[in-house]
Amino acid sequence: MNYAVCVPYYSLPEFPSDCKVVRNHNVIIRDILLCNPYNDFHILGGVQIDPHVETLEYINCQPIVREGIAKRAEKYDVIMILFRTRFMRLGKVSDYLVVGYYIVSPKFDEICREAPVIKASSARFVSLPDCVNITSLMKKTRAFRSCFTTENEGWKDYLEEWIKHINKRRDATSEYINEITRLKEIYGKYEFQGTGILYEICQNCSHDESSCPLVCRRQRFGTLQQFPGHYK
Repeated sequence: MNYAVCVPYYSLPEFPSDCKVVRNHNVIIRDILLCNPYNDFHILGGVQIDPHVETLEYINCQPIVREGIAKRAEKYDVIMILFRTRFMRLGKVSDYLVVGYYIVSPKFDEICREAPVIKASSARFVSLPDCVNITSLMKKTRAFRSCFTTENEGWKDYLEEWIKHINKRRDATSEYINEITRLKEIYGKYEFQGTGILYEICQNCSHDESSCPLVCRRQRFGTLQQFPGHYK
C-alpha cells in the first residue's frame, strides 16, 4: 500500500536570463541564495530550507511533519513526498507548481531537532516546462501552506495524477543537483565577503533590485550572518 504527501517549499525566484550567478533557469531548486521575497524568516535565520536534492534529504522542515512521515512507514510499503512551490517570476507574478518527488527510505536513524531526518532512496524532479501547474487549484482551495495526503479522499486523486504526470516527463534530477552544487559554492564564496550589494562576479551586471532577486535581498538585509554548515 502506498502513501503520498504533498508539501510546500520556498524556491529560488526567477532570475534574468543573462544572470552570471543563476545559469540553469529550468530547475526550480530550493531558495539556495535566500532571496525569495516570502522567505524572510529563513533569510534572517540563514537557513536554506528543503528539499536537499543533492543529498536526498528532507531535514529542515517542521519536526511534526517529519515525525508524521516516519510513522507512516509502519503502515505503508511505499512513501512518497511531492514538493510544490510558489514560483516567483520576474514581473512579480507567480505560479504554484509541483516539481518532483522523493521515494522515502525506510531507515530513520538520524535525528535533527528531536525528529527523524527523512532520506530518500530515489528522487525524480522535472524541468520548469514539465512541472504540474496547480495555480487555479491552490487559489480555489486556499491550501497554500497545507500538507495534503492520499489519506484525504479530497486530495488523493490529485496526488496520484501529479505522480503520473511527473513519471511521464523527462527526469531532470541530475540538473537540479548540478545547479544546487554550483550555487552552494558561489553562495559560500561570495555571500560573506565584503559589505557591497553585489557579489564579486556581478560587478559588471546591469540589473538592479527591480530585476534581480539577489540584489533586492542584499539591499534589504545586507550580508547575511554565517552559520557554519547551514548552506552546505
